[in-house]
Parts: sequence; structure tokens; C-alpha cells
Amino acid sequence: MILVTGGSGLLGSHLLLELVRKHGKVVATRRASSRLEEVRRVFSFYTDQADELFGQIEWVELDLTNYSDVEYAMIGIDQVFHCAATISFRPGERRYMIRYNTESTANVVNACINTGVNRMLHVSSSSAVGAPADTGIPADETMIWNRSKTSTGYAISKFRSEMEVWRGMEEGLEALIVNPTIILGPGFWDRGSSSIFTRVDRGLRFATPGVTGYVGVHDVVSAMIQLMDSDIFGQRFIINEGNYSYHEIFGMIATALGKPRKIRMIPLSTLRLMARLDAFWGYFTGTRHITSEQARAAYSQVLFSNQKIRDAIGMEFTPISVVISEVAGFYRKDDK
Repeated sequence: MILVTGGSGLLGSHLLLELVRKHGKVVATRRASSRLEEVRRVFSFYTDQADELFGQIEWVELDLTNYSDVEYAMIGIDQVFHCAATISFRPGERRYMIRYNTESTANVVNACINTGVNRMLHVSSSSAVGAPADTGIPADETMIWNRSKTSTGYAISKFRSEMEVWRGMEEGLEALIVNPTIILGPGFWDRGSSSIFTRVDRGLRFATPGVTGYVGVHDVVSAMIQLMDSDIFGQRFIINEGNYSYHEIFGMIATALGKPRKIRMIPLSTLRLMARLDAFWGYFTGTRHITSEQARAAYSQVLFSNQKIRDAIGMEFTPISVVISEVAGFYRKDDK
């Protein structure tokens, strides 16, 4: 029996679809506020049997920071895919995010050990991978993340979460860690990485020269399932198709959506000014759209290697241009 935490998110929903196709019944955790209709919509993108497959999921509503509930949900479970996490770059949510991501992962690890779960796969992030001193060298799994004054709360939370998984391995848990870069896939158009398609469709015309890694959601799911079914454990793997600038990605999305490819570069000084004005306005409205963390990330240039996962399971990645074209096709057809 397989359990997936965070099954109501972009990655979790695509993972659930493949797991129910392969194994039948799967258990998935969800928050009380999660919207399951979005998961059903993802299923409907790929099959006419969406309702039947969706019915194979046993949803468990729980708070992952409540250990007793987590342990109860693990009874009878053989494998756990831990996808759940909170993502935010808002200063007011920083402490909560760090606490939630760290505590929830600690609880999942402890429950796996105490209930005899055979294997666990933890979804971390490329933000928890150390950056090389030379920005021209791709970061790999051997590089240890170090906290700095500019570290995002999300990076801190994912690094601390990984430490809980490594601690579990020391206590005898067979576990794996994957570090995906930015995941692109259909669905959830109003939040997360998929919202890039919505913003470009609605007229986004500016980009920054920042560079980072991107990967299609199906490749991440495929790598996760292959790793879980292998005899590999006690390791982590970067899941990344390639490294691109925001300017390149926004331009490819614009072309795929049939929009003018007139993406202009925005200077760092302008973005910093916009972030300050946004912070000032947010003081009165209680909402922010640009934070200082996001402004810094928009100009950082970090490359990521995918050699280890290629060597481990013979992974071949779908070109990101093909991924974008496919996602754009779902976006145009979807009744948003």
C-alpha cells in the first residue's frame, strides 16, 4: 500500500494518477482547505476514466504537524512519497513555513520508522542544493547548502527537512531524496509554477536575466517511481532537464500560447524599486506581489546538473520546449 502526502498539489496530483494506473488503490493526505476538484481536473486531461481512477484514491484529511494523526495514517503502509510542503516568499509567512515543512517531515520520518514503512521518498527542492563558487559550474548532489543572509525561508525549510530525512536514514529508514528544479505541468493555473502560463497569457511582457533549472512534471513523476521501485536508497538526486533564463522560458511560453514574443528585460534597480513600493503599499493593503526574496532570486544564476539521475536509472528528459508546448495546449483547452 502506498501513501502520498501533498496529493492535492501539482506534483502530487500527477504522481497519484500514475500510481493508481499502476497499483490501483492509493492513500493520499490532504489539508482541509485543499481543492480536490483540481486533482480531478488533472486526471481528466489525460484519460476518459478520470472519475473511476480518482475513486481509487483514499483521501485522509489531517494536519501533518500532528504526529499522532500522521502515525495513524501510516498503519499498513509500505511506501511513502512525501510531497507535502508550504511554499511562500512573504516575510509574514516565513516562520510558519519553516516550522511547518520541518515538523511535518520529522513527523513523516518518525511515523515511517515507528510503523515499519519499507521505503520513503522525500521531495525536497533544488533550493536546498549548495551553489558552487563558480556560477558557470552546475551544482550537483555533492554540494552542501550553506545558510546566508540572503537565504530564502523556503530554502531553509527544505534544507532542515532534508536533515530530518538523513536522520531517519541513520535510524534505519530506507529513504531517498529528490531535488526537482522548477516543475512545469498542466493544471493549478492560479498558483505555483503553472501560474507563469496565466501571467504570460494575460500580458506579462517583462523578464529578468536570472537563470535556473526547469523540468516537466512527468519526468519528475517518472524518476520518483523508478527510484522507489529500485534498490537504491540513502541518496539524493537532482531532477532537472536543463537550465534557462526567465527571459527564455517566458519567451517560449508566449510563443506556445500564440502571444507576441516581446519580453523585455527589466533592470535590477527597477525591480528593487518595485519591491519597495509594493512593500509600502502592502503595509496598507495586507497583500504583496513582489518581495525582496523574489527580487534577488529573479537575478540569481544557478545551474544544476542531472548527470547522477541519468547514470542511476538511465533517465532521459523531455526537452523543456516540448513540455511547454504540451502544457500550453492543455492551458488553451482548459475551461479556467
